[in-house]
Amino acid sequence: MFRTAIRQAAQKTSSKSELPQAFVKLPHISPALLSQYPAKKTWPPDFKAMSPQEQLRYEKRYKRKIHHIAQRPKWNKMVQLAQLGTISFVLIYCVFFADWKDERQPFYEFREWFWNSLGFDYEAPNRPVPKIRSEESQASVQGGSRPRQM
Repeated sequence: MFRTAIRQAAQKTSSKSELPQAFVKLPHISPALLSQYPAKKTWPPDFKAMSPQEQLRYEKRYKRKIHHIAQRPKWNKMVQLAQLGTISFVLIYCVFFADWKDERQPFYEFREWFWNSLGFDYEAPNRPVPKIRSEESQASVQGGSRPRQM
């Protein structure tokens, strides 16, 4: 709707000093700039007056320009660096420092080798020893069924 109104207003003006009302009302565009540097072509172009080949050429050109504008290479690079840093931090933390309370440390041997090779005396933190259940307590947990004998 606005594109058509602007195009028609631009076509109606007969001289360069006369500006369309749509441009005069815009606060961020100076009327002096518009009169000093007039547009070479009216925008948007009238697609009804163009041949299908010209329409296709315009569509391809402006789709390509919009695609390049939307790339934002600095933003994409920063996002990739943030992802790499986060993943690296989590992996290093899990391998060297994470403390699993009741489970066996999966990286215990690697931690011990690494810290000892750097000259530190590495000892695993004291862990609560898991309780070994007797057969009677396991049977009561299973609903009173007796364990199978083979």
